[in-house]
Amino acid sequence: MASPASRRPDGTEQVSLARPGRSLLNLPGMHVHGRHAWQALRPFIPELRAYNAASLRADLQAGLTVAIFAVPQAIAYALLAGVPPAHGLFAAMVMSAIAALWGSSRFLNTGPTNSAALLTAAAVAPFIHDPRLLTIVYTMTLLVGLFRLALGLLRMGVLVEFVPESAFLGFTVGAGILIAFGQLHHLLGVEPSHIAWFPQRLVDIVGRATDINPATLAIGLSVAAIMFATDRISRRIPVALIALALAAIASSLLSPTLAVPLVRDVVPLPSTLPVPTWPCLDLAVIHVLLPGALAVAIIGLIEAVSIGQSLALKHREEIDFDQEFIGQGLSHVVAAFLQGIPGSGSFSRSMLLECTGARTRLANVYFAGFTALALLLAPGLLNRIPISALAGMLIYIGIKLVDFRRIWRVVQTSWADAGVLVLTCLTTVLIKIEYGIFTGMLAAALIHLKRTRELHLAEIQPGPGHFEECAYEPGEAHAPSDVVAVAVSGDLFFGIAHELRRVLREIATAQRPRHLVLRVRRTYSIDYSCWSALLDFADAYQSEGGRLYLCGVRPDFERIIGHSHARAILAPSQVYPADSHIMRGFERCLADILTSLPANTTLSPRWQAYRVSLAQP
Repeated sequence: MASPASRRPDGTEQVSLARPGRSLLNLPGMHVHGRHAWQALRPFIPELRAYNAASLRADLQAGLTVAIFAVPQAIAYALLAGVPPAHGLFAAMVMSAIAALWGSSRFLNTGPTNSAALLTAAAVAPFIHDPRLLTIVYTMTLLVGLFRLALGLLRMGVLVEFVPESAFLGFTVGAGILIAFGQLHHLLGVEPSHIAWFPQRLVDIVGRATDINPATLAIGLSVAAIMFATDRISRRIPVALIALALAAIASSLLSPTLAVPLVRDVVPLPSTLPVPTWPCLDLAVIHVLLPGALAVAIIGLIEAVSIGQSLALKHREEIDFDQEFIGQGLSHVVAAFLQGIPGSGSFSRSMLLECTGARTRLANVYFAGFTALALLLAPGLLNRIPISALAGMLIYIGIKLVDFRRIWRVVQTSWADAGVLVLTCLTTVLIKIEYGIFTGMLAAALIHLKRTRELHLAEIQPGPGHFEECAYEPGEAHAPSDVVAVAVSGDLFFGIAHELRRVLREIATAQRPRHLVLRVRRTYSIDYSCWSALLDFADAYQSEGGRLYLCGVRPDFERIIGHSHARAILAPSQVYPADSHIMRGFERCLADILTSLPANTTLSPRWQAYRVSLAQP
């Protein structure tokens, strides 16, 4: 750990010789704790044992409330995915129960979501005219589940931390644009376009303005307007259900004069529960679906863990990422055999579940039961919902996904992150939605590599009672001195090995030191490439009459020097281990060097004064 430092007006940095204190920040929910394998198979058992009547009442109320909100939402997402509406309800009821029982969060509601529906539609687009389309969608659900289940069993929950928020935000913005305008043909009441590229498809649909059905347009815009106008009370009142009910009434009044397409005109909702169905296991189909399934799996896990983590922190609880991966994967594997479409954690439904008083994960099980009852008891009412009303709801959902406040915060924080956001969004909208999040992750990784490729090197010089550091600027004039000390910090990895070798050679050439001290206490890691650069330089430097010293050497660095047979180049007398005092090894090294130098040694004024101070009692 670096010592506390204060910057002087001339740009140098004063390093305190006092030992710094240590601090540890522990936040609830920020750490993932492993569980015994047997506990991971039955994580719901402790809650069942402690269950009581008060929890039952609270969970039943929350489950019913969220089901009222979720039924129209599930139908809309099925429409977005390009499948009959019933499959959105099937997915909602199956996934919510399984993911809740075998997951980690007690509030996370799993089921159809906007991003999963969009990605599914894009992934199965090559099979849109295939008579096996529905079984291919079930195969997509199965692949998503297997990916997530494998990541959970392999304990890869930590991977979520490597997805930058700017990339995820850019994908969300792009998904919002696709959702808001992807169902434009239903809103306008015109025939869908068969053009694959989204911008061109949008132009094609808008170009059919003369064929617009004014009734469908009015109903869709009215639903969107109601949703926006009542946004602040939508968690307390089932606004979506009311808006769709009003749309159904309006369509029935207009039906004698204007035809308004209804859900039953697309594929009517059945009044039965899902029956077991076998997915399509054609290897050629699986090969085409794999990239899209991987995208859905990763993006869905990011969504689910982010939602679960935010709610866990709010209640001072912990979430097990790996267990959540298992729950998400298992829910999809089961749903694949019960006619479900891919999904993920839903922020709106999860927040509503928590706000309405849910106490345990069983609230999601009750939600599944109420959703099944809606399908069994009210299919006639659901079939009368106008398709354009669902399109209006999707417009509302898509626009709400564009969080302008967070976008502005990213722009104000970092232009690099803003670039990742824009690139991810453009890739999602203009190229292919499956590539969006991966493009953002790749761009962020390249930016990170560029940042870490900078060599952080500082020249150390003695001052009155302290040492001062200032950044070593290659190319600047430096006074010759037989003793030169520099500090290197950060990670020394292959990307800066060439720069490290070049700068050390420049120091040796420009200042011609006989003793070059390299302080590595603030170096977190050194890979093979940088060790080779250091040893190659030390070997060549020694043949020219100079000596390289390493100070603040950690025990693992010492083991590397010993195991790599580098003692012939870096003798024990040239390696000074780190100890409890932050500058002690550095001071011992300087004392050994300066007291052994002859009187006629060339030293800079500061090093000469420090040498004199060492000789004083």
